[in-house]
Amino acid sequence: MDTVHRLLHAAREVLGLKQSDVAEAMAISTRTLNRIENGSNLVSFETLARLRDYYGALGVTLVEQEGGKHWALEFSRQLAPPPETADGSFKIYDPLPGSVLKAARILVGMNQEELSSKSSLAHTTIRRLEKSDATVRPEKAYLLQRALEEHRLVFVKPTSRRGWLLHYGSS
Repeated sequence: MDTVHRLLHAAREVLGLKQSDVAEAMAISTRTLNRIENGSNLVSFETLARLRDYYGALGVTLVEQEGGKHWALEFSRQLAPPPETADGSFKIYDPLPGSVLKAARILVGMNQEELSSKSSLAHTTIRRLEKSDATVRPEKAYLLQRALEEHRLVFVKPTSRRGWLLHYGSS
């Protein structure tokens, strides 16, 4: 459960919520939420369940994997649409939705400028990708995805039963 605090932070940021708004909705202090997201406070199972339900209702669900040893974020189809396959043509690469890229960056603890230096992409390109700007070439999204995968992140395409998943891979 050592990454739960980062996943909670990423979920809140992707949903565009302020700590104060979430703290008020959860009936906890902003300081407590800040400590939870920084990993300096142990999150109670009750608070974790409430945060999970709250974020899940808004489109980002904390999903337990491997018997509670690992966690992932699952994104609703509205927040992170699945790849389009309407014409049935073969595509070499499906760019990740911006919300998934943003969550991944937050999960590895980098801002856009830091990730820019690691990925050889301009920070403005990263910002545009995180906003799902369709004018950015898919090759740029691919480079960003590869840079994030170097930090052991795993991106799993949606299925008919679930949306995009983002989690840490094994060591």
